[in-house]
Amino acid sequence: MIKKIALTVLITFLFNPTHAPAQMKNVIEIYDIEQETVIKTITITSFIRKDSDKVLQGISSIYKKFNPLPEKGLLVKIPLDPAIHVTNQWINSLVDELIIFYPEEDEPFILIYDDENSTYFFTIDRKVPEEILFTLLFHH
Repeated sequence: MIKKIALTVLITFLFNPTHAPAQMKNVIEIYDIEQETVIKTITITSFIRKDSDKVLQGISSIYKKFNPLPEKGLLVKIPLDPAIHVTNQWINSLVDELIIFYPEEDEPFILIYDDENSTYFFTIDRKVPEEILFTLLFHH
């Protein structure tokens, strides 16, 4: 239980846009959940930006698990500058950061912050986030 609370606090601190240093504005971070560390950083490209927009426009539902943080897997934090406007039945806001969760034993899902810094977890179409992860891990 304490590990989950500590991991939640760590993830919130690491991925909260108000705490991000200015030089990290265009850097994608890949984070190993089990190791609790950033394993790779990559400069954002127009390709990743376009795919991030596809992910945001492909939101399919609210993520309904009580504890959304997996014990194993990867997180990919993608800064979005300029912010992308997302409008659907759950949110109508500018999104300046996208976090894609890749749990080892579940489907990918996302965490976004709106312009008031509220957090939202959503399910998404699986194809685009898998393409993003493959590109980030093997082409950079």
